[in-house]
Amino acid sequence: MSLLSTLDIVNAACAEIGADPLQDLDEDTIGGQAASLVYENVVDFNLGLEPFEFKFEIRQLSLISGQTPPSGYTYLFDIPGSRSGPPRWLSDDLTDPNRIYNQFRLIKGQVHAMHSPLYASVPFRPDPKNWEPAFRKATVTALAAHLALALASDLKTHNTLHARAYGSPQEQSRGGEMRNAINNNSQATPPRSMPVDDNPLLSAWRS
Repeated sequence: MSLLSTLDIVNAACAEIGADPLQDLDEDTIGGQAASLVYENVVDFNLGLEPFEFKFEIRQLSLISGQTPPSGYTYLFDIPGSRSGPPRWLSDDLTDPNRIYNQFRLIKGQVHAMHSPLYASVPFRPDPKNWEPAFRKATVTALAAHLALALASDLKTHNTLHARAYGSPQEQSRGGEMRNAINNNSQATPPRSMPVDDNPLLSAWRS
């Protein structure tokens, strides 16, 4: 079965614990709303474990014409589209994989910068059809673990599946099947040099 939608993922998890598949995830379906809430929490948690490459896309920043930033920078930009966090990096030349643009500040979700055009690696919440296979497998197992509690109050099955998905407590949710996803991401993602002490994104995130 192709796991292309939220319902596909939930029903794959239901199959793991021997539960009947759901027809929908709305409040009119018995167990649907509970499964939907558990799904949202598990997926958000798993996506936050690692900067998985499939949850980023490169976007050109949207220049706001006619406005001079009060910060002293020359240009003001919006970050287009929905996003799940601050940009990973900015660049003024996408042809150079190691070129990081640092002459900017991120203020109230807008980019104040000295040059234009600019591009950003922006995190978003990808649909299941775009997940990396090992991540999908770990997420189905983790979701099954939580559904075992939410739908069946089965602590033993929960513990077994949780350990399969994430490994031992000492591994801090980065072991088990999730370790395969993290390793695959590390192998598929080329390193990109970035001076940590002069990183406006990190400064904005910490402030």
